[in-house]
Amino acid sequence: HTHTHTPLSHTHTIMARCLLLLVVVAAAVLLEFAQSKSLPSGVVPLATFDGSDDWHWRVTNDPVMGGVSKSTFKISSSAQILHWAGQVKIVPSLSAPGFCNLETQGFGKKIDVSKTSHMLLRVRTSTPQYLGFKVSFAANTINPQFKSFKANFNITTEDEFVTVAVPWNAFSNDWSPFTGDCDTKDPTGTQHHCCSTDSSVCPTNKDLEKIQALGVWTEGHAGNFTLDIDYLAAGTPNASAIIIRPVGASLAPVSVRAKANSTCSGAIRNPLMYNISGRRAVDYLPFASDPKQSLAEALCCDPSLEPFAEPLLFFERPDIDLFGKVSKTEPTTFFDPVCGIPLFRAPINRTLAEFKADSEAHSWPSFRTGEVFEENLKIMPNGRAFSKCGTHIGDYSPDDKGPRWCIDLTCVSGTPKS
Repeated sequence: HTHTHTPLSHTHTIMARCLLLLVVVAAAVLLEFAQSKSLPSGVVPLATFDGSDDWHWRVTNDPVMGGVSKSTFKISSSAQILHWAGQVKIVPSLSAPGFCNLETQGFGKKIDVSKTSHMLLRVRTSTPQYLGFKVSFAANTINPQFKSFKANFNITTEDEFVTVAVPWNAFSNDWSPFTGDCDTKDPTGTQHHCCSTDSSVCPTNKDLEKIQALGVWTEGHAGNFTLDIDYLAAGTPNASAIIIRPVGASLAPVSVRAKANSTCSGAIRNPLMYNISGRRAVDYLPFASDPKQSLAEALCCDPSLEPFAEPLLFFERPDIDLFGKVSKTEPTTFFDPVCGIPLFRAPINRTLAEFKADSEAHSWPSFRTGEVFEENLKIMPNGRAFSKCGTHIGDYSPDDKGPRWCIDLTCVSGTPKS
């Protein structure tokens, strides 16, 4: 009998070991799938698409009679990304663009983001020219779609993930059902209001303590769009984030910034180096208000915006990458974007690594003695630095190491005068 049962026992042992191995492998696969996405320190996750949250998403396209806008979405469990694409079309009965809305279902959650300053969207698009992107959240309401707080956002780069930071004071719950904007008047005569002009429409701390639902919109502009979402979160933006300016937050009307008031001797000469061309002032400067004014026109030529500078570490943004683009073996010459004269040549009497470290330490490109075409520059009594073509390029800010020119890369991103 012993010899008869040994093969069977051996078979059972092998089967048990195989079963145990399958369980271990399956557990490892499940663990890998359920692993939470790594977010920057101090960030409160809202939607991560990694299985760690239990949001259910749905899409709504032009629910009005005769609406023709279309969109679809899918969530990639392997990439942990939501992909959304579609087209906003003109609604024939309204002769105006419709909308597409991607939103969470239900509103039983209560996420507290009251200790943060911005909503953070890690997103990518192949259609940066589309201008109708909006984001929303609902709090303390039973109508999370049309009583939500909504804000505009834009993406300035193509096919590259960027972080878009929308301050809470950019959101308003008084937005037009016709345009989705907070600063427009409806055909019915109803005027809507933004948080920057009416505090009663701003999200309160009580609202930020209880975020119940999330939404992303394409609205108010006809056109094709794509949007990949890595995550939605809340926190403080880093230096490379695209900071969205609240609608209506302006110190001066556009007329003050007319070309007649320009300090520059001529127009900005595009294209500019380092991927500077095509950037709008309203996307980077807190009090720019003209959507047609370029970042270069605002920073380098507009006297009303003279006190402002590029965002900190602007030159290190992945879509600019100054030190990834300059020569590794020869000094690089930086030219005036208006008249094309040379202004700086660096590094001189130091290494490229030292030039980079100096710039990172001060958050803007920093040039030293020996790297300056001083005959082409002039320093004002208040420390402002201008080229002899009238281009405002930054400031003269000596430190304990000696003379230092602290410069906006935008204003030295020109090409040589032919």
